[in-house]
Amino acid sequence: MRIAIIAEVFLPKIDGVVHRTMNLIRELRRKGDEVMVVCPFAEGCQAAPVPTVPVRSFSFPPYPEYRVGLPDGRLVKRIVQFAPDVIHFVNPFAFGFRCRDVLQAAGVQAPCVFSFHTLYGEFAKRYRFLKPLSQWLWWIMRDFHNRADINLTVSSIMQQELTERGFERVRCWPPAIDSKLFCPQCRNDGMRARLLNGSSSRHLLVTVSRLAPEKSVGWLAQVLEALPDAHLAIVGDGPERASLEQRFHGKSVNFVGYLKGKELAAAYASADAFVYASETETMGNVILEAMSCGCAVIAPRAGGIPSLIQHGQDGLLYAPGNRAEAVDHTRKVLDHPDFRFRLGESARRAVEDWGWTKSIEQVRQIYLEAIAGHRPSTFKPSWSNRLATASINRLVSAFQCLAMFAPNHERRLAPSLVTAEADPKNGDGTSNFNGPVPAF
Repeated sequence: MRIAIIAEVFLPKIDGVVHRTMNLIRELRRKGDEVMVVCPFAEGCQAAPVPTVPVRSFSFPPYPEYRVGLPDGRLVKRIVQFAPDVIHFVNPFAFGFRCRDVLQAAGVQAPCVFSFHTLYGEFAKRYRFLKPLSQWLWWIMRDFHNRADINLTVSSIMQQELTERGFERVRCWPPAIDSKLFCPQCRNDGMRARLLNGSSSRHLLVTVSRLAPEKSVGWLAQVLEALPDAHLAIVGDGPERASLEQRFHGKSVNFVGYLKGKELAAAYASADAFVYASETETMGNVILEAMSCGCAVIAPRAGGIPSLIQHGQDGLLYAPGNRAEAVDHTRKVLDHPDFRFRLGESARRAVEDWGWTKSIEQVRQIYLEAIAGHRPSTFKPSWSNRLATASINRLVSAFQCLAMFAPNHERRLAPSLVTAEADPKNGDGTSNFNGPVPAF
């Protein structure tokens, strides 16, 4: 098959969606499929093992790692040249939805699969100026997703929720983990000492998260206050880091920054427990990684997380926002080594066979289903479609205005893009880098 991936977020960003996209690319190539990626331009976006088409973009000021792409006629040209059998829109929103509109307006008839990874409508509630837009964002997403041949999401719980919200043709993209990389044998004293940062007599708690408001990392400060013999290592980075450092000031905490690959696996495996606070996960990739490393997990009963954990058997779930319950669960894990070991051992057994090859094979079957069921037609937008398109265009315009007046506005963005899109090897804005897939 020839698969065009339109990625809302892509390299060099590090998060669960990019991690899943890179594993998707790797497995598709193993099957002999041809893949092309269209993504917002950022330095490092072309470090992928397939041709990559970078599109003009700007940074979203409240969350600089998120870049909003601006598709134009070149997108149509590259898609038509590639002639995909199917187009997979991964986590579409401000960029992906506009790409869909541009392609529809140009009469591109390829089957489309959308995959839903981010609760944008719920994330909005964590940003003061976006909070009133929550229901509006849910409506926009439903309208665009229902234009796809098939929709994917990453947990059975989210599949049910999206269906109840009026999303159509929703299928599950099974969770997956590299259980050879993320394994209990990665535990080592050097990583444990690094995470403890001199607090060697304490229990070691680890959380791995993007440091942004929607991840609720600051809430863990309340949990830590009730556990005076515990030390928390926070792995990850993001726009909220400075305020979180103030929030945790005076507590036994270590901001480690990003870890990836074997170092990240060692962090999970070397901890006494993994604690998590986010209530907006569609699945929870970091929870899956911790479980695969045999680390006892304490997480909220929210989003797609309960689809991974059987409470009391391979992890512990607390009611969202219930500090007393979260503290009680963590205390039980720390004070009872045998119980902690049983939880971790059960967690490892539960997920060790959830490999990427099997997961992506199901996605390939869904591609084939979308191709078989697709019927080319002249798209006639309804009033709802037109309103959703106008809304997403207005939203992007607002984001651009916000970026223009941001202190670090990228005034030299266009010249840098000319360089990026004039690859001397290809001359068409693509990269044919064939190195190894980056480890996340």
